[in-house]
Amino acid sequence: MPGSQHKDLREDDRFLDLQATFEEAAELLFGKFLFHGLEPEAATKAVCYRVKKVLDCVPGPIFDDAGYITPMQVYTEAEVACWFGFTDHRERLLQRIDEWIRLARAVRARRLLLDGSFVTQKKVPGDVDAVVLLPNDFRDRLRASDPAAVKLHDMFRRREPKELFAAEDEEDWWQWFGFFSRTREASGRYKGLIEVAL
Repeated sequence: MPGSQHKDLREDDRFLDLQATFEEAAELLFGKFLFHGLEPEAATKAVCYRVKKVLDCVPGPIFDDAGYITPMQVYTEAEVACWFGFTDHRERLLQRIDEWIRLARAVRARRLLLDGSFVTQKKVPGDVDAVVLLPNDFRDRLRASDPAAVKLHDMFRRREPKELFAAEDEEDWWQWFGFFSRTREASGRYKGLIEVAL
């Protein structure tokens, strides 16, 4: 997970609550193992083993036989990084996604959609596409020279990066959703997309 993402997570109340819960659980388990006669090092290993077992049970994305995810999946930024950043090349794409998420949150965007071969099982995906459902007050933010709004608007206007798209309202959003949910194969089969929880 990129370093900037760690910093963002540490400032998120949900992450802090989760961290506190894990710390409390680890403390209780550690005390229990010590009480039952394990040395501190063995108790630490036992706690780590238990935590790993829990994390291993957390379901990841489900892919079909062609390597596409199933219909619509909603994941946190951390889950996207965990389940789709499994190669150096994918981590580089994640850095672009991190910026898009940061800008979307800064303008209080309503939704953010990810597509492209990034959300498949391909080890070397060619691209990652994203659609940002802009907030109702986006034009007001532009007029007020909000830095994130200005930067996003400039990206959309210049089409750089060309993989980032704007949806101005719900109807626009669902049109983009329909466009990206079909493959380029002759069959035009449906495939899954990811919505990042903002």
